[in-house]
Amino acid sequence: MDAFLITAGHIDDGHESEALDPGRIEPETFGPASGPVDAGEMNFDAFDLDGDGTVDSRVVHSDDAVVIVSDFDRDGSADRLTMIESDGDYSAWECRRDDAGSLVWQKIDAGAL
Repeated sequence: MDAFLITAGHIDDGHESEALDPGRIEPETFGPASGPVDAGEMNFDAFDLDGDGTVDSRVVHSDDAVVIVSDFDRDGSADRLTMIESDGDYSAWECRRDDAGSLVWQKIDAGAL
């Protein structure tokens, strides 16, 4: 599946929308209309998940889950989130634009460990 990666130009759609802090994400309420997620500084618990030699992902511990935040286009907003909840449930989300041009998160995987 080809990823639609958000760029800074995509975030500004005429509406003021503050990026979510990944440390405040609650897995049970995160969904398509959650808006942009701040990828933050990639200097602590940071990794190169796509193997291109550039750090693109970091691990954040929220209240209810471990959240892996990935910013593959390095614009400061997350392109992909993976959440692993304390009970072993997990979900992976990818950011894209819908047909109306709105920023949405699409669940691309889910299950239990």
